[in-house]
Amino acid sequence: MPIDELLLPEGLKLVDVENPLDGRVYDGRALTRFVPQGYATPTWIHLETEQDEVKYTLIVHPLTGRTEIRDGRIEMERKGF
Repeated sequence: MPIDELLLPEGLKLVDVENPLDGRVYDGRALTRFVPQGYATPTWIHLETEQDEVKYTLIVHPLTGRTEIRDGRIEMERKGF
């Protein structure tokens, strides 16, 4: 079931979402695909504070589908994509 709306904690905003299929998406929809075997589209989600300071990068790992939370802006690695 798709999620149409997600509320972030006050003071955080979504900057962009990046994956090898869609590139970097600043508005509209970006998809992370998950398959039953546990794999996922590698995805980087950048969040920042209202003062335009990048706070976190959420990284969806492709082999496990797990999400890692990192401080600061981490750019997507372009190996093989």
